[in-house]
Amino acid sequence: MAKQLRRKKLINWNIQGAIVMRLMGHFLAYNLATLFLLLAVYFAQSALSALADPVVNSAPLSFWYQAVPVLICMLVMTPFLIWDLIKLTNRIAGPLFRFETLLNDFGKTGKLNAAELREGDLLTDYQQRFNAFVVVLHAQYPETQPVSVVSAAASVSSAVGVS
Repeated sequence: MAKQLRRKKLINWNIQGAIVMRLMGHFLAYNLATLFLLLAVYFAQSALSALADPVVNSAPLSFWYQAVPVLICMLVMTPFLIWDLIKLTNRIAGPLFRFETLLNDFGKTGKLNAAELREGDLLTDYQQRFNAFVVVLHAQYPETQPVSVVSAAASVSSAVGVS
């Protein structure tokens, strides 16, 4: 069977846009920091060379003198970039795990709870659709309501006097 290629590259701007914009921000910050560091080293080398006589054979070391600031910048910024990307992807993976847990529980118990996400999670539009589905499911199939919802509805009905 032939593998189908994805036709739509941008599926959800809320999710993919956040990742793309964050990566672009990291790329820009990294390059600006590298440029600033290279300029600082260049001006420091220029100032020092004006004070001292130039080295006779500086060609073999000139590349390393220019590359060391770039490597230092990369080594310093990489942990921050990795940490921030993990934090961002957690805002996607956390809700996906929550939905998976709810569906697994529904498969085992036949009871489906509404999804509750943390503040800052990125799948809030999916949560709203999922919770709307849960409301419709509970209306059509009351046996799918969790015990706490059923008992709360029964206590409200008895307090109001509805039988």
